[in-house]
Amino acid sequence: MKCGYALIACLVAALAGSQVVRAAELPFCSNHVINEVVARTGCTVGDTGCWVSGGGFCTDYVEKMTRRGKNGQPPKLRPIPASQVRKGDVAQFNARAHMAYVERVVRDGNGQPVAVDLSEYNYGKCLVDDQALVTDTYKIRTTRSGVPVKSVDGGFLRPER
Repeated sequence: MKCGYALIACLVAALAGSQVVRAAELPFCSNHVINEVVARTGCTVGDTGCWVSGGGFCTDYVEKMTRRGKNGQPPKLRPIPASQVRKGDVAQFNARAHMAYVERVVRDGNGQPVAVDLSEYNYGKCLVDDQALVTDTYKIRTTRSGVPVKSVDGGFLRPER
């Protein structure tokens, strides 16, 4: 699936094209965590418009990290083989309806990519708002190291320069 930056279109396409949506299967956060996220963001559970305009989704982060050019517009993303992944590319996880920015590529002795280090928004452990797929890390930059290339089920995308 090729997914650009339009948040709603990206999430809807990922959800529609995936038989198992692990993002929707996350447990709900505790009331304490939900209250913390609501206080931090100013959005409330059920107010999808607020979450979408708040800029805290994975696609918002990817857009911010790949923005190029004088007009500030994000470049188009094109699929690339996993063997060509490099820093600055985008990892797409279809089952999780998620995208992340590639910070570093770990290679084996033959130079083949085996893992990536990622940075991202909204890759949380629990759901704050299940309809909008808001997690406990909405608008918080998190990192993951050593993510196996084989686990990137949507493949990699490269911003066109």
